[in-house]
Amino acid sequence: MAFLLDRFFITTACIVLLGISGVTAQNMPDAEFGSIPDSLFQMQAPEDDIPYRITNKELNVSFQEADESILAVLEHHIRIKVFDDSVQEASVVAIPYYFENDMERVTSLEAYTYLPSGGRVALSEEDIRTININSRYNVKEFVMPAVEDGAVIEYRYTIERRYIEELPDFYLSHKVPTDNAKLTITYPKYLRYQSYTENFDGRITHDVVYTDTSSVPKVFTIPQPQPVVTERWMARDIPPVKEEAYITTLDDYRGKIKFLLSEFGVPRQQLENNWEVVVARIRDKTDPWESINENNEAEAVGDSIAGSLDGVPESQVQDSIYHYLNERVNFSGQHTAFSQTSGEEVLTGEPSNQAAINQTLVAMLKGAGIEANPVLISTRQSGKINMDFPSFYQFNGLMVRSEIDGQSYLMDAGFSYSQPGLIPVDTYGSRGLVLGEDEYEWIDINPDKSLFDIQIQIDGQLDRNGTLRGTVEAVQQGYPAQIIRQQKADGNSDSEIFRQTLFDGYPQMSAKDVVVKNAEKYGEPIEFTGEFEIENYATSFTDGLKFSPMVVGYRNENPFSGPDRNLPITLDAPEKLDLSYSIKLPQGYRVAVNAGRTIRFSGAEFIERYDNTTGQLDYRYQINIDQRNFSADYFPSLYKLYNRWVELSNSSWLIEE
Repeated sequence: MAFLLDRFFITTACIVLLGISGVTAQNMPDAEFGSIPDSLFQMQAPEDDIPYRITNKELNVSFQEADESILAVLEHHIRIKVFDDSVQEASVVAIPYYFENDMERVTSLEAYTYLPSGGRVALSEEDIRTININSRYNVKEFVMPAVEDGAVIEYRYTIERRYIEELPDFYLSHKVPTDNAKLTITYPKYLRYQSYTENFDGRITHDVVYTDTSSVPKVFTIPQPQPVVTERWMARDIPPVKEEAYITTLDDYRGKIKFLLSEFGVPRQQLENNWEVVVARIRDKTDPWESINENNEAEAVGDSIAGSLDGVPESQVQDSIYHYLNERVNFSGQHTAFSQTSGEEVLTGEPSNQAAINQTLVAMLKGAGIEANPVLISTRQSGKINMDFPSFYQFNGLMVRSEIDGQSYLMDAGFSYSQPGLIPVDTYGSRGLVLGEDEYEWIDINPDKSLFDIQIQIDGQLDRNGTLRGTVEAVQQGYPAQIIRQQKADGNSDSEIFRQTLFDGYPQMSAKDVVVKNAEKYGEPIEFTGEFEIENYATSFTDGLKFSPMVVGYRNENPFSGPDRNLPITLDAPEKLDLSYSIKLPQGYRVAVNAGRTIRFSGAEFIERYDNTTGQLDYRYQINIDQRNFSADYFPSLYKLYNRWVELSNSSWLIEE
């Protein structure tokens, strides 16, 4: 018998009998589907407002041979106790499966709600819907029927999987507690898996069970068939993982067990699992360079653009090629690590995925004689790349890196109104595999133009009646500049952009002589100037004027929910905010302000400076967050920084006469 995998074609040669010994371990019997113990109905709601808990989560994996291929059969069984039926998550079930290339399909789905009164309500097949998540995954979603406080939900389903070199992750931890989790793999004689545990410090009982299913008499002279081998992983009382603001994705922090095929064949042979093997598989099955090298039309366009710019620096040629493509593409919203969409479709504005667009960009740069390579990435939603778990399926996106005069540029031509070095927020901060035609390397994805950079200078005059008027000069780079260019392209006037960008919270604001500069000059920052007037900005009292110092750049609430946190922090990108104010006070008015203040720690600082001279109030706020990722140890400092920002935004000074 021969078995064909993506990388291996192994022919059965001989069978070697092995001596096998059993392993004894703590047993966790499977929950019987349809038989709900009374103890679940008697279970009381916990004091910590958990709306439901997973009482049993079981997965049994076995294998079937059909049509000279091997199927992994994954039988799932989940049981949930509901405490608060008003929480939608308590009754909504979502089953993800990998539909691309018919890799997985869901079968044998059954679900029931068991009521405290003793009744049972079955899920109707008509209530199951299929939702497309992205180019790889669909979800079977349904709402369990007749759910009420105290009910028990139970469902089971089977996933048939054609790709067996790795198995789907088995998640131990969820947003709610899990009482019992159990995974078993029943092996055929020709394969074994290596397990990898991530983000879990609890106790996992792991054993291997050998079951003799033979009826052959136990006589030494009679050959005995090999026993059935089952490997098991069991865990109890698993705490929940709380979702926090500013993380990559919660899946990056959930306890899980991952599996890579480690032995295959008869007799079994050890398989090599490393990134070199992954790259070899990419070159064999999903090589971007195959599409790039066949993209003659895009290469010709790149050559033509370069020819029309004879004698200019290569960086300017690259900018011209990038913007030529960026202005014409129609990004479909799909992130993929490889595409067979033609360059002609991309260049004519047909809806195209990220890989198709950026493969076309590589071909255009290649036509111009600029060194460029595709970069395989994992977006924020897909999670961080685990370097210890070599797998092509960790990649779900593709961008471009070029090299000009020793300087590297990272690009995504599907990111509208962008430029080389400014990439989408959901791709910033990941790792990338630069796939050259003959070699590869890993890089960090953190181009210096991908940041939030805002500088604002306000020169104003405060009148006795509370009206604030003055001029604004602003410079914006990175993501804020990209948003303004998008607004200009959408037909917004300079005055509308001025209001939306700076004075969105002031419906009474009027503006004039507003000018937005450099919207078409991508190599320059966006600059705009204008005059403004805000009636009743300061509230008049008998003893003076109540004045809010944070005229622009304010933040109404802290993005973090509380002062305690366990998960690392992942911001969208580095932030730089520089707000300078020079406010002339009404004749005879004065104000007492605090001394300057600085909050500073590794990777971030918040600086306040005040200068209260006669009749004039000068002050400045500078927020510099130079990195995207912070460990949980820095959370109290980061929380304090944002809290100070909110305090200043909501504070007011009394300007006395």
